Amino acid sequence: MLKHCLVALATAAAALAAAPARAQQPAGDYPSRPVKIVVAFAPGQSGDILARTVAESLARVWGGKPVVVENRPGAGGAVGAQYVARSAPDGYTLLLGSTGPVAIAPQLVKTAGYDPHKDFTPVAMLINAPQIMVVTTRSPYKTVQDVIDDARRRPGQLSYGTGGVGSMSNLTMEILNHDAGLNIVHVPYRGAGPAYTDLLAGRLQVMFDTAPAAMGYVKAGQMRFLAVSSIKRLSILPDVPTLDEAGVKGFDANGSLGILGPAGLPPAIVEKLNQGLRQAVADPRVATALTELGFPPEPGSPEQYRERIDREYAVFAKAIKEADIHVE
Repeated sequence: MLKHCLVALATAAAALAAAPARAQQPAGDYPSRPVKIVVAFAPGQSGDILARTVAESLARVWGGKPVVVENRPGAGGAVGAQYVARSAPDGYTLLLGSTGPVAIAPQLVKTAGYDPHKDFTPVAMLINAPQIMVVTTRSPYKTVQDVIDDARRRPGQLSYGTGGVGSMSNLTMEILNHDAGLNIVHVPYRGAGPAYTDLLAGRLQVMFDTAPAAMGYVKAGQMRFLAVSSIKRLSILPDVPTLDEAGVKGFDANGSLGILGPAGLPPAIVEKLNQGLRQAVADPRVATALTELGFPPEPGSPEQYRERIDREYAVFAKAIKEADIHVE
């Protein structure tokens, strides 16, 4: 009996010792099996397309080793993010991190169950994804100042639409409301599609959204861009001013997309992933495809991505508090 107990204890101890050893495996044999990139949103969205494009390119960089995309939508991206945060830190389960699930959802979704500062290892920022103010081509507004002037003349009478409470579009407009002293009323929808329908119909006056989401309407001549929310202009929209340039001084509410792993991801694997991802988006075919999608690549180091996540978290925490935004 004692012998059996000692054998069981020895087996358990060996298993415990082996677990961290696996997590700390050298990068030389990584990846030895398929790497999974979790997208926290439904298939077909721009972030999903980005992930699949990058995954295919990364697989080529690694000589054909499989890189697959798995969609885990729900709770503003919190479902997918939580899944990755609780995965083994071995480099085989990664997250396509975007501002919503990484910097916003943990502050609004009570059941998010993760801390973006502690529960993830930043690997690489891939793209800069600011919001862009958009109006219809029939709108009298030709500049941001036109919107501000009308909103001040008619407080509470202008409205904007978003894909939901707590979305980046919602928070960006609320930052504008606060900084410019406006009261443009929020009308949340179950997705951005219905909001665009009402904007085109004239039931809304203005919206914020990403360039990829609005670009089709702009190319069709139905809408026009007025300004971008980042402090610098977008390379794909060189003629569209920033909100700072348009008169709302210091305005900088930016988003991003990148790759993260669970906390504790070994530095050697982080470095190999970062190098591979940089090569993947540097491929001219990939860079062109992402740029046409509205996502010109802007890869960075893990440290730069960590700083970016911390900054986005702080910016949107302030917006949530100032606008008193709650998600039920």
